[in-house]
Order: sequence, then C-alpha cells, then structure tokens
Amino acid sequence: MKYCLVILSLFIHSYLFSQDIEEKNTKLDFAFSPGIILQHQFFSDVNVIVGKVTVDNGKIPIVGISGVRLGFESNFRDGKGFIIAPKIGYEISATIFTIRLSAANYFNNSKSEFRIIPELGISVLGFANLTYGYGIPINKSDIYKLSHHRVSLTINLNKKLSREVFQ
Repeated sequence: MKYCLVILSLFIHSYLFSQDIEEKNTKLDFAFSPGIILQHQFFSDVNVIVGKVTVDNGKIPIVGISGVRLGFESNFRDGKGFIIAPKIGYEISATIFTIRLSAANYFNNSKSEFRIIPELGISVLGFANLTYGYGIPINKSDIYKLSHHRVSLTINLNKKLSREVFQ
C-alpha cells in the first residue's frame, strides 16, 4: 500500500511541477465539484478542483477543466451504516469526455479500506460529468454494502465553464 501511495504521489507531483513551453504564465483556477455516486448505495461527493480551465474556440473547440481533486464522499447514514472517505485524485474533463484517477480511504466504524479508483465517462464541456469507475481495493476489509463498481454524476462549478455552457 505504501508503494501505491508513493507512485500516485510521484505521478501527481511530476505533472504539477512540469513546465508547459507555450504557456509560462498559467493561472490556477478553482472549481467546486459536488456530485452523487451510486455504488450499491447512494453517496454524496464534495470536491475542490485546483487546476486549469481551458476555453479554446479554434477549429476544434476545446472547453474543459483539468487538475487535482481534493474532497470526500459519504453516505450520511446513522450508526453502523455510516461511511466516509477522504480522497485525492486527478481529473481531465474536456468537451465530450472525462477521465479521472482517485485514491480514497473508506472508513466504517473500526474498518478501513483503501482503494484506487480509475473512472472514465462523458462530459458536457467539462461542466457536467457522468462516469463509470471501479474501486480497486489495496487492503481487504469488505466494508458492508460497498460495491467495487460505481457510477457518478458530478458538476464542476466554475465561472469560466458556466459562461461557456450557458451562453
């Protein structure tokens, strides 16, 4: 598990600190990204994306967002059924597709399960995303009623993206 965290951290840091030759003065943008997830039960998802918003209306228009996602998901149930998962990941949502890789640690009472979650789906100009993912468990704890398969719907709330979608 330690090696997976190191590899994920190196991947994210190498991308964040790499240089873009064409754009030296890239401004970081932020987006609030709420959503819902179905993985045997409904979870709500709250994230902040720190990255780059792209609006290019050239020959092939590209509109979207890419960056690091920080947040958590929870089923907000009472008692023994309560599950919460802090997570970190990276997302690329452009014009019609989205791809995301996340690492989440699910907590349920005294149980803990760490998962790597690759997701792939469709996007509406980076604003709304519908993805399918599969949670790959790193340690076995079998948290009750937590499926490996997941479908999520998220909305990236950012001023630039909203302007492009609703104009």
